[in-house]
Amino acid sequence: MKIVLGPGELAVASTIAALRQGVNREAGIVNQKAGPQDPMTTELVGLYAELAFAKWANVYPDLTTHLRHGTADAYLGERSVDVKGTRNPIGDLYVDMRPDKAPDIYVLVHVDYATCTLLGWMTSYRAEEHMHQPGRIRQSSLFPMEELLSSLDAT
Repeated sequence: MKIVLGPGELAVASTIAALRQGVNREAGIVNQKAGPQDPMTTELVGLYAELAFAKWANVYPDLTTHLRHGTADAYLGERSVDVKGTRNPIGDLYVDMRPDKAPDIYVLVHVDYATCTLLGWMTSYRAEEHMHQPGRIRQSSLFPMEELLSSLDAT
């Protein structure tokens, strides 16, 4: 599922990413990045992924810039969603294995500048059974995005 962000969305993402970067560094929180990119790129990739998911799900994006370490990126009804962005087209979904920090749903998004591909999703309660390494789930184990909204209707 491809989502292309427009110029206004890219500008919003850049602004929010810069503000979050400053707030997080001031508080001593370090990005949990998997690649060699600089922290600002990590922040920007995350914002692009979050905005792409919000656009796809038709939910208002989280535009807050306060310290938000460990909070949800979006909500689908009552369910919290943690959106993970990656520039690696075959990258894994990294999940938080601490039960008190886990969201209800994880979503993995491949970010290639303005083109974001929503790769799939996983519930936190099923994440452990799909891990190939601690905290890592392969894309091939993720559920198709088309099933996410219908799965919410079924509950």
